Amino acid sequence: MPHHPETVAPTNETTMTRTVVAATSVACLLLGLGTIGYHLLEGWPLFDAFYMTVITLSTVGYGEVRPLSASGRVLSIVLILGGVGTLGYAFGATTEFFAHGGWDASRRRRRMTTALATIENHTIVCGYGRLGRAVVDVLRQNGHRVVVIDRTLAAFEHLPEDDGLLHLTGNAQDDDVLITAGVRRAQALVAAVDSDAGNVFLTLSARELNPEIVLYGKADDPKSLQKLERAGANHVFSPATVAGHRVGWQIVQPDITDLLDIATRRGDYELTIEELRIGEMLRPGGTTLRETTFWGAPEMMIVAVKHSDGTVEFPPRADMLVTADDRLVVLGKAGLAKQP
Repeated sequence: MPHHPETVAPTNETTMTRTVVAATSVACLLLGLGTIGYHLLEGWPLFDAFYMTVITLSTVGYGEVRPLSASGRVLSIVLILGGVGTLGYAFGATTEFFAHGGWDASRRRRRMTTALATIENHTIVCGYGRLGRAVVDVLRQNGHRVVVIDRTLAAFEHLPEDDGLLHLTGNAQDDDVLITAGVRRAQALVAAVDSDAGNVFLTLSARELNPEIVLYGKADDPKSLQKLERAGANHVFSPATVAGHRVGWQIVQPDITDLLDIATRRGDYELTIEELRIGEMLRPGGTTLRETTFWGAPEMMIVAVKHSDGTVEFPPRADMLVTADDRLVVLGKAGLAKQP
C-alpha cells in the first residue's frame, strides 16, 4: 500500500537555517562578482579586486584602493546596495527568529529528540484527535510514558510549553517516523489515525518493526476489525460499537454502569479499579492468596485473579495458589494499592 509522507510547515529553526544559507549564498555571489568585475573593468590584480569588494560590501568606508572609472563606480554602487540588502535581510530574519521564541523552541526540540532516543517501555499513540487525546490522558494520569504521532502541527498547538508530552509531527505509516518514536523499544502502540486502511497498514508496519509490541487497532467500520486482527493487532475496537454498548448498558443496568464509570475515571472520586502483579505483594514464602498483603484489607476487595496463562478465576478463593506473574483485579480507594 503506497503512502505519501505528509508535508508540514517549516519550523522557526528551519526557516532560520534557510535564511542563513540564502544570505551566505548571496554574499559569496556578490564577492565573486565584485572580484571578477574589478579585475576585468579596472585591470586590477585579483587580490586588490577582492579587497575592494570586501570593503565595499561591508560599507566600512576605507575609500577606494585605486581610482575608479565610471564602470567601476557603477559596480561599487551595485555591491553596496547588494551588501546592505543582504545584511538587512539576515538581521531582520534573526530578529524575528528570537522575537517569536525560535531559540526556546529549538532547545525544546533538541530536548525532545534526546528523550525520544532513550525512552523505552512506552506507549505510542498514533493520531491525536479526540480519541487519541482521551487515550493519552488516561495513560499519563496512570504514570505511563507516552509518545504521540500526528500528521499535522495543529494537533499540538493547544499543548502548554511546559506540558512535557513527547510528540512527533509526521505520517505514522512511515517506518522512519515510527523508529524515531521508539517503536522497537515500545511496549504498546495505539493505531488511531483517521482511516481504517491507514490503521491496518500502520499495524502491519509496527508488527514488522517490533514483533513483541502489543497493538491496539481502531476501526470506524466494524467490518475492518477482522482486517486489523489479521494485520497483527492484539486488541481491536470500534468507537461507535463501544459507545453503543456503553449507552445500552447504561439503560439496562444504570447503577452498575455508574459504579464502573466512577471506578475507571480519575477525578474527584476515590474509588478505583486497579490491576496489580501479585509478585509485588507476596510475603516471603507466600504461595496462597490469603498470604498477600491485600487479602482482607479494609476498604479493599479482590475482584478476580488473572493467571499468567491467561485464565481468570472469579470469585477468588483464599486458598488459591498464585505465582509472581499472576495479576489481581482490585476494587478500592484510589492509591490504596500503592501502600505497603
